[in-house]
Amino acid sequence: MFAFVSQPEAPPDTVGARFSIVRLVKSCTWRGCRWPIGLTFAGLVWMAAISSGQGQTVYQPGQSYFGRSNYIEYIAGDMPVIFSVPHGGSLTPSEIPNRNCAGNSADCATISDGETEELARAIQQAFHSHYGHFPHVIICRLKRTKIDCNRDIREGSAGSVYAQQAWEEFHRYINIASNAVVVSTGRGLYIDLHGQSHPVRRVELGYLLTADQLTNSDATLNQPAFAPLSSFRSLAAQVPIPFAELLRGSNSFGALLLAQGYPAVPNSVMPNTCIGANSTFNPTDQDLYFGGGYNTRLCSSVSQGGPIDGLQVEVNYAGVRDTATNRTRFAAALAQAMEVFFASHYRIDLRTGAALAGGTAGPARFHSDPGLLPPQRPPAEKSL
Repeated sequence: MFAFVSQPEAPPDTVGARFSIVRLVKSCTWRGCRWPIGLTFAGLVWMAAISSGQGQTVYQPGQSYFGRSNYIEYIAGDMPVIFSVPHGGSLTPSEIPNRNCAGNSADCATISDGETEELARAIQQAFHSHYGHFPHVIICRLKRTKIDCNRDIREGSAGSVYAQQAWEEFHRYINIASNAVVVSTGRGLYIDLHGQSHPVRRVELGYLLTADQLTNSDATLNQPAFAPLSSFRSLAAQVPIPFAELLRGSNSFGALLLAQGYPAVPNSVMPNTCIGANSTFNPTDQDLYFGGGYNTRLCSSVSQGGPIDGLQVEVNYAGVRDTATNRTRFAAALAQAMEVFFASHYRIDLRTGAALAGGTAGPARFHSDPGLLPPQRPPAEKSL
């Protein structure tokens, strides 16, 4: 059983220094800096921020840190992989009133994603067993009736000052993890973990492309308009393979999960949400797909072309989340799939953190960030 180490103090306020690592890296790239120089410069600024009083907490990989009242938990990591779990909590404190969806977006919801918190903990342990290192994990421990950390702060906190603080802590911890990843490896992958109960038992991988867009041919998806719309915007610009191959080719994330025994759409066998290997897949399935939500848009490279790519992972219940044994099995399969994916596309050895020679990934090239403006809040979209 993982031992939690509670940190009573609130996480450091890095909102004002949000630009410090991720955004300074993009700024240097925009100005034509070479990548090693830009990363070194960003690291020096980060160390200066620590010495000046920001980021005073030294986060130990594998240990848990908490926000106010333990509503938000950050399990620190030392790998270029970040998981967040916005809808798996069970706490229902009386100081936070229940959310009312009246007057909010059509996508407002209060239904929790059962056992996703438990699944995230199994993933954290499986990664450590497989690699000897820890992914970053951010968990909202509040029930979704109290808060929704996958919506904007107005809808997600519903006017409660305590829910608002928890929402800010959740996203601040993601920012802390992202900065740590950029300092250590230069780029990484953020996964927003969810659960879905659609009739077809499969994992849904959301790249911020719609089900309709996924029905396009590879030739159409490879046109320049599509990759910048996706949460793999930066990675797609770095690898020399076509976007459709990155999205659903033989070494795509979906194909690697399928090879581990977990059907995941899209992949080379199921290139879109209404095509499959047997009769259980039919065109009506097309609407039953979550392509990515608020967090994936906010925290991935799609928003401003930063060094952290993103993916919304919606896992089915039976066979994945329903028992401790199944959660452990899926977590182990995910760790193995992640190793191949990073070696193939990021050219990073997740066991050592070392860069791998050759392969598909080219030098990091990030999009410009004119004016270093604060991140813009994306509009509401359909998401579990």
